[in-house]
Amino acid sequence: MYLYRIHIRPKGGEADMQTTFEYCLKNKFLGVGWPVNSLSNTIDWDQYKREAKKRQDYKLHICAYINKWIKDEDLVWTRDYDGQYYLTQVKSGWEYYRSQESKQKDIDIANIFRCEFQKVEIDMVPGKVVASFRAPRTIQSIGCDKATEYSKYLWNKIVGSKYYEIDKSKYKDIFMMLDDQETEDLVFMYLQSKGWWILPNSRSRDTWKFEYLAVNPKTGEIAETQVKTGKVELNRENYRSNNKVFLFQSNEQYIGSEVENVICFSREELLNFMNKYNSNLPRSFKIKKDIIS
Repeated sequence: MYLYRIHIRPKGGEADMQTTFEYCLKNKFLGVGWPVNSLSNTIDWDQYKREAKKRQDYKLHICAYINKWIKDEDLVWTRDYDGQYYLTQVKSGWEYYRSQESKQKDIDIANIFRCEFQKVEIDMVPGKVVASFRAPRTIQSIGCDKATEYSKYLWNKIVGSKYYEIDKSKYKDIFMMLDDQETEDLVFMYLQSKGWWILPNSRSRDTWKFEYLAVNPKTGEIAETQVKTGKVELNRENYRSNNKVFLFQSNEQYIGSEVENVICFSREELLNFMNKYNSNLPRSFKIKKDIIS
C-alpha cells in the first residue's frame, strides 16, 4: 500500500477548478486530463497510448504514472478549490473515461482512478501531507513512513474499521511519529505558552540557522529558534550570537560545549507541554498519540 497526493488543477478545457472537482467528487474518481477525441472509454493502456501520441501537447508521463503506480487500496490525499482536504482510498487502477457531462461542460478529466472519498478537517492533516501540496507536480508519492502509517490509521478511524494494519514497530514515542513540520509547530506552540510571540514571516526565510524568530512582547528581546528531528545533531557552538537562541532536537542530539545565549529544550519539557495542553493541540497530534498508545 502506497501513499500519494494529487492536485486537481485543470489546465485544459473551459471548466474551472470548482466544477472539475465537484465532477470528480460526484463520480467518485480522481484523475488528470489529456483526452483524445478518437477514443471511447477503455482500460487498454496501449490503445490509449497510441491515440494520445497523436496529440502535439500530450504529457503521457503523468498518465503513465497513474497507470503504473496507482493500485487498489492505495491512499491518496487531495484538496478542493476551497482548501478542503480529502483522504481517498483507491478502488481501481487507471482507466480512460470520458462521460457526456465532461464533454458538455468541457471538464478536463479523462485519465482516472476510482476511489472512495472521506473529508478531513485541516487540523487532522499531517504536516508532511500539507507540505506535499506546495510542489507543482500533478501527482506524486508521499515518501514518508510516518505519513503513511498515520493515513492508514486515520482511514480506519474515519470509516470505523480495521481495514489497514498499522506498523507501530518504528514509532515507540510521539517524537518519532511527528514529522518535521509538526515538530516545528510543537515548539512554536510551546514558545507561545511561555509568552513568546512568533514572527510569522520569519518562518519563510531561506536560512539554515533558524526556523523562525520569536519576540518577547514585554522586553522586545529577539530569539532565534532551530528545530531538528531524527539523528541530525545540533551543535550549540554554531549558535553563538547576541540574540537568545532556542534549540530543540527531538532525540536530544545536542553536541558542543554550553553557550550562554543558547537554551536547549528537553524532550520531557515538550512532552509535559503536550500532556498539559492535550485538548488544545491539533487533532493530528492527538491521533498520533493514540497510534503510539
